[in-house]
Amino acid sequence: MNANGLQSLTFLRIVLLWAVITTLVGCQSSPVYPDKVITTKLAVQPDWPLVQYVQADVKAHPLQTGVLPLTDGLDAFIARLALVNAASASIDLQYYIYRGDDTGRLLTWHLIDAAQRGVRVRILLDDMAVKDADEALVMLAEHKNIQVRLYNPSFERDFRNLAFVAGFSRLNHRMHNKSLTVDNTISVVGGRNIGNEYFSNDTNVEFGDFDLMTIGHAVDEVSDQFDLYWNSPLTVEVAELTSHSVTAEEIDTALALVEAEKAAYQTNPYITRLMSSELITQMQNHDLHWYWGSAKLVYDQPDKQNHQLDSDNILADLGEFLQQAEKEVFIVSPYFVPTREGTQNIIKTANAGIDITILTNSLAATDVLAVHAGYRQYRQPLLEAGVKIYEVKANPEQKKTSSWTGSSKSSLHAKTFVTDKQSIFVGSFNFDPRSAWLNTEMGLIIDNQELASEVVEGIEASLAKNTYRLAIEEGELVWFDDLHQRTIYSEPDAGLWRKFLVDCIALLPIESQL
Repeated sequence: MNANGLQSLTFLRIVLLWAVITTLVGCQSSPVYPDKVITTKLAVQPDWPLVQYVQADVKAHPLQTGVLPLTDGLDAFIARLALVNAASASIDLQYYIYRGDDTGRLLTWHLIDAAQRGVRVRILLDDMAVKDADEALVMLAEHKNIQVRLYNPSFERDFRNLAFVAGFSRLNHRMHNKSLTVDNTISVVGGRNIGNEYFSNDTNVEFGDFDLMTIGHAVDEVSDQFDLYWNSPLTVEVAELTSHSVTAEEIDTALALVEAEKAAYQTNPYITRLMSSELITQMQNHDLHWYWGSAKLVYDQPDKQNHQLDSDNILADLGEFLQQAEKEVFIVSPYFVPTREGTQNIIKTANAGIDITILTNSLAATDVLAVHAGYRQYRQPLLEAGVKIYEVKANPEQKKTSSWTGSSKSSLHAKTFVTDKQSIFVGSFNFDPRSAWLNTEMGLIIDNQELASEVVEGIEASLAKNTYRLAIEEGELVWFDDLHQRTIYSEPDAGLWRKFLVDCIALLPIESQL
């Protein structure tokens, strides 16, 4: 092809691309959300096995909430599978990310088994993280006991990336909430999505994360939150979004394939590791140690973008929670971008005599370089005000025994705030602008001195081994590796290319999107 031909072809491609974008802009500007059937939580029945399992504990602590911390990835997944297997009537599942990897498939198989025995399964996922999954989700939703809805979806399913650009102002708002509730009796809330890296099943990276298995008063609040999102105009049945359809023959074939995969998976090493979890024995022996206290579920409205007042979102609840601190605040956030105003507020609090400690990812450990580019400018003024900052090592000296291999990179993913070793927040909220203003978030605040103290003391005991301690020396930022008694004068363990990319990203005016 000659030069003129190439120029004509390039011009034609540009015209076609512009035509597609123009069409998408028209489609995305004012979407019409289809009607759907309103469904709500089921009333708890005394004869359900899970109700009987917890009733003695719940009756002994009226109007209180009991929580069991899930810090280990294997335990966190076992808890989810055990609850799904024990379901008698309903399963409500709400997640930002649901991967189609080993853990995603395992959980899906158990959800199908529950539906097969008559359990109502409601699956609510953020649309952004389920690209290319329409066919699988439609097939799931064909089951009479399974419903699948997507939050704030793109109505253009084939050109998703272009649709996102065209409809950025709407599609930039995502549902980051994470919860699993069974029989309106037991919930799991916290920071974990569904994917191998969250449950100690990834050889490349292992997220340090935190969930709470919850019984008692707050569970009904979790169910109310789920119903609010489930029935929101912003959520759409997956079948309304796609032209994919499945036949009875295709469903039978898929179910047969699932059975074959399940049989083959019994020899997978991850199954053996799951079965070694002590939590299984504790659950079977009714030997779980619940931490009891007054609790409050905090969460954003589904249409958060339409609520401009600070008091209308989770930020107000968390601000009030943190302001109650009289002595100390411990902030654990993998993505920490406090902004100028937030930094000044933290400095003001530190100057008032509150001891503030921040635990976040190092450049080498983070999985989002843009966040580190937004965070790094605030380290020095915080340190100069007396705030303590620790950054998680990508390759800590001693791995958890649950890790696949010693080769896994560690990355912090837990989102936890503790005040005065008395009260603790565990949820999906990161200390950054995206969690504050763009994404919807949720989490549980519980007053329990024993739990709050154990969380802080457990973290403090591992700081020297697993983190770098930041400080200012002669006006410059330095990292102390207290385990090896050495001082590092540039971002530790991060290669030149990674540092260069962060330098470039830091030049962009994108803090509000982080």
